[in-house]
Amino acid sequence: MVTLEVKPTFERLKSDKKQQFIEAAFEEFALHSFQEASLNRLVKKLGIAKGSVYQYFDDKQALYFYLKEYVIAKKRTFMQSAMNIPPDDFWDWLEALFHHGLAFDAQYPVMNRFLYRYSQEKLIPEVAKDMVRYDQEAVDFFSSIIAQQQEKGILKKNLDATIMARLIVQISKTLLETLAPVEDQPNPLGPVIQVSEAEYTQALRQLINILQSGMKKIDN
Repeated sequence: MVTLEVKPTFERLKSDKKQQFIEAAFEEFALHSFQEASLNRLVKKLGIAKGSVYQYFDDKQALYFYLKEYVIAKKRTFMQSAMNIPPDDFWDWLEALFHHGLAFDAQYPVMNRFLYRYSQEKLIPEVAKDMVRYDQEAVDFFSSIIAQQQEKGILKKNLDATIMARLIVQISKTLLETLAPVEDQPNPLGPVIQVSEAEYTQALRQLINILQSGMKKIDN
């Protein structure tokens, strides 16, 4: 896990100035890869001296990882209500969970676009390690839910819960790869997924139906 290096100077900023800085930084990194993102552009937009950034963070990478932790915390809080609801119907619950993620994209498009770009930074070792860790957390979460459903007799007990969980995590990635190309979108700071909700639902249900056909217990 990356250790954040936020300087006390940044924490002492007035809330409105801190928020303005955070929003501008998210926009810069949402529009550009880590290598292409520019602190010069950032300070020009904010109308501050470049030295101010180094009073807040050691370097561009420290700012980058601060933003990552910021949006991860925001998304976890946003998703918590959907994750905590006991899945009385596993498949309806799973679809609703994915739609909750779509709602986060619509409500916080710039932050979610940053997060999507972050996940694509394969050449940064810290990012690669992070993505492995986040994937494992997701697999552990879904494995637990699947095991509960197997005990209730809703899902087949002879299936490996971890393998099924990995397939669900892969569905999330497949949806993004299919529906969310970052380049050449009409609104580069809009939601990552810019298809209609109906199109999203159709694609999601197709993938869930594939899972359901193999996992759902068939009543005799």
